[in-house]
Amino acid sequence: LASLTMNQLMIVIGDIDVYNNANLASLTMNRLENVGESFVVRGNDNLASLTMNNLENVYNNIDVENNPNLLSLAMPYLGNVGGSIIVLGNPNLASPTMNNLEN
Repeated sequence: LASLTMNQLMIVIGDIDVYNNANLASLTMNRLENVGESFVVRGNDNLASLTMNNLENVYNNIDVENNPNLLSLAMPYLGNVGGSIIVLGNPNLASPTMNNLEN
């Protein structure tokens, strides 16, 4: 699996967990607005791009860890996170985009 695109997904009641997908280079969910629990992307060695253009709310944690080739993390409309935001161990990520973050 080199790319995962879910452009019709708008709401996830539980968690989104994307772990240890060695060949995954891009993950895109352009219509996703709400995640009811946590959003975790961890240990995807070739992931270069993570794009959630309409994500507004994550009611628990955001955890983006140990994706050594991640260059782009875009969540421009993210406004509310109920728990913590952890962005760690992504040495090639210069600047995540979370311009609208309020809480």
